[in-house]
Amino acid sequence: MIKLIQANLDRQSKAVLLLSMLLQEEFSLLMNKDPHGVTGVELVIQELMRQISAERMSMRSFVQKFDPSAQRLGQILSAIEDGQRAEIEKLLSKIDELEQKCGVQATKNHQLAQALLEQSSSMLDFLHREITPKEKNVYSARGRYTNPKPQASLINGRL
Repeated sequence: MIKLIQANLDRQSKAVLLLSMLLQEEFSLLMNKDPHGVTGVELVIQELMRQISAERMSMRSFVQKFDPSAQRLGQILSAIEDGQRAEIEKLLSKIDELEQKCGVQATKNHQLAQALLEQSSSMLDFLHREITPKEKNVYSARGRYTNPKPQASLINGRL
C-alpha cells in the first residue's frame, strides 16, 4: 500500500511540474498575443487539472484503505515507518513547492489576460466612438448628406 501511495505522489509531483511549465508557456503566448496558442495550452491545462484531481481522489482511497477513519495522508504518516515516511514527506514538500510556484504563475497569467482584455475593450470602445457620427442628423430631410461645415461667406464690416 505504501508503494502505491509513493507512486501516486510521484505522479502528482510530475503532473504539477508539467502544470508549472504549461503555465509558463501560457504566459509567453499571452505576451506574444497568440490567442490560438493560448486556447490550446488552456485546454491541455484543464485536462491536466482533471488528471491531478483524479490522482488525489485515488490517493484518498489509498489512505482510507490504510486507515478507514483517515481522510488525509497527514493523518496516517505517523503509522508509516521512518524511511518511507521521509520519502513521502520529501515528495509532499516538493508538490507543495511546485503548487506555490503554479499559483504565482497562474496569478500572473490572470493579471496579464485581464490587462489584455481591458486593452482590447478600450480599443473597441475608442474605434466605436470614432466611427459613430458626431451629429445625430447626418442626412437631411431630402436624404442628402448634410455638410457639417458651413459654406464660406464674405465678411463685411470694420475691424
